Amino acid sequence: MHPYYKRLGSRLKAARKAKGWTQQELAERCGLTPAFLSYLENGSRSGSLDSLLKLADALSLEPELLLAGKAPTAAKGKPGFPSLSLEGLTAGEGQIVQQMARSLRRKKR
Repeated sequence: MHPYYKRLGSRLKAARKAKGWTQQELAERCGLTPAFLSYLENGSRSGSLDSLLKLADALSLEPELLLAGKAPTAAKGKPGFPSLSLEGLTAGEGQIVQQMARSLRRKKR
């Protein structure tokens, strides 16, 4: 497998653990099997775009963060997204920050 799959798997595993979830819990939230999640996290399989979108949604992540590991770049002439590290926060604190960001996005719509 391409090394990219290992990096994607590492990001997926880190996001799942940041939520404090097991593979079983994440699988139930996105309709995938724990075995498939294990393959993805280990980088031994690639997922379909549909599967990756389900995972990003269940983890409350923008798909770009899961796929590329960084904030989306700004469109030409528009401001970019500030980078925010949740390192050092507890899983609960990280969830609060994510909920606040989602709430702000909804207010802008």
